[in-house]
This record gives sequence, C-alpha cells and structure tokens, in this order.
Amino acid sequence: MEHRGPADGAARRRVRGLRRSAGARRATAMGGAAVAAMLLVGCGGGGTAAEAVPEGYERLKTPHITVDFPTEWEVQSEAERPEAADGAAVLEQGGRQLAKISVVLTYDDTRDAEKAAASALGDHELRAQIKGFEDFTVGGADDGQRIDYAFKSDGTGSTPPRGELVNGVDVVGTDSRGETFLVRINAAASALSADELEKVAESVQVVESD
Repeated sequence: MEHRGPADGAARRRVRGLRRSAGARRATAMGGAAVAAMLLVGCGGGGTAAEAVPEGYERLKTPHITVDFPTEWEVQSEAERPEAADGAAVLEQGGRQLAKISVVLTYDDTRDAEKAAASALGDHELRAQIKGFEDFTVGGADDGQRIDYAFKSDGTGSTPPRGELVNGVDVVGTDSRGETFLVRINAAASALSADELEKVAESVQVVESD
C-alpha cells in the first residue's frame, strides 16, 4: 500500500524518534569510543554478489535478492512457503519451526526504503520489543534499513515452544529495479546465536535477474 501526504511525515518522524532514542541509550550505556565501534558495525553488511558462500552455509536465491543460511536449514518450495514470500528457508526440529528467513521482492509500492521499513516496523510494534532501527548497507543496493527486535513465542501451531525468546532482523531496501524488498529473519535464541544471526543479516545481497 502506498503511503501519501501526512502519513509519510508521521512514518518518518516515528523512525527518527526511534533512531534518536536508540542512539541515546547506546551513548549512555557504552560511552563515545564504544558507540563509534557500534556504529561501524551497525552500518555494515554487504560485499559482492559474487562472494563465495561461507563454510557451513548455503545460499537462498531469488531473482533479485540472495541471502545465506546455515546448512541445517531447508529451502521451502513455492507450495510450502507463504503466498507473499518469493523465497524462504526454515529450520524445523521436533515438528516446530525454530527459525525462518522470508524474502519478499516487492514489499510495497513506495519505492522508498525508509517508508517501507516504517511499514515493516508496524508488523512488530504490538508484540515485540524494538531493539534498533538504523541505516544498513546492503550489497548491490543504494539504500537499506535494518530493524532489530525480539519477542516471546506463544507456542501456537508449529512456532517455537511457548515463552522461548525469538530474535528477529528485518532488512529492507530497494533493488536494482527500484522496488522495495524485505528480508525477514526470525530465529529462536536456542537455534541461532547472535553471531550467526548477524552473519545471515549481513549476507543479504541485491543481484541482477538472470
């Protein structure tokens, strides 16, 4: 859905407010030198689409976006993945889906990464703790945004056991067509370490369609 007029301003003000508050919390807790280091990490990500797949990982390929995932995960077929997703990979154990990556190639029609990210943020505000919202470099993209969040699983259906902490990262940007994309990564804390989650997020690449 396209955002117009006052809604644009409201979305951008909400994003700026989140960034200011996140920055203030980091500065208070960590001090200047550590904040500088975190900013360097926070704006990381990327590389080239031709990079080799890291050992222990496989590559989820879609016509415009690729993302790497641990080899224990499995790629979902078109019939298995959600209708809105153009690619997905999951980790299932004991009948439960402990982790998932979903790629949506045309997330909305704004053609604006910041506004699209504000929309993605709305998916999480009611049930998750928002831990960060910042610019994020995505290989092959001119712009990118990142949302970090966490929530407790309700245990319904095939979700992680009730009460388990689930960490999430949304990577939003514009691809080579100028369309906004969304890569949503959710993983139970017991299934994917913070370092592994970071590797997955940083592996997101914009590629040219074959």
